[in-house]
Amino acid sequence: MTKTAELDIPPVGKNLKKERLARHLSLGALSEASGISKAMLSQIESGRVNPTLVTLWKAAHALGVELAVLIDGKNKKPEHFTFIPGSRLMSIAYDEGKVIFKILTAPGIPDRLEMYHVSILPGARHHSEPHPSGCEEYVLVTRGQVRVTSGDNTAELGPGDFLAYQGDLPHSLENIGPETAELHMTDLATEA
Repeated sequence: MTKTAELDIPPVGKNLKKERLARHLSLGALSEASGISKAMLSQIESGRVNPTLVTLWKAAHALGVELAVLIDGKNKKPEHFTFIPGSRLMSIAYDEGKVIFKILTAPGIPDRLEMYHVSILPGARHHSEPHPSGCEEYVLVTRGQVRVTSGDNTAELGPGDFLAYQGDLPHSLENIGPETAELHMTDLATEA
């Protein structure tokens, strides 16, 4: 006589209830969104009914989760891995080409975050009007000497120096050295 291995039945009802409550949905609201009767949803959540795959798919779709979340309870966060070759990075030239902002922000990164590699020729100065309220800028100089002004504040930075300042004030970057200055800049806007 062979012994049948017992299978662990996934806690589908428990997972369904957890996801429904996490979204503050009543059984009635989920029933309306999924097309599954309220009574059926209640029976699934209490473990009295083993739902079909189609029923689970409807519930998962209405909750905005992958089917696997209802089966194994784990919501796998999508991986984000974007590679852009340097030759495809976009650049913007200012001040007759004396200041170049190379855009480092990849598609899919939230709009409130912008990253740049900035090159400034000797003697060049880039002035910027205030960005939206709450915007902050972060600068790390990698080469040369740069004077940064934001509102009434001014600092002179060299290689390895870092500065955080308000981007919602008039501000400027100026190369005060004899060689091309380079820096990394990040703009971070507060969410509206």
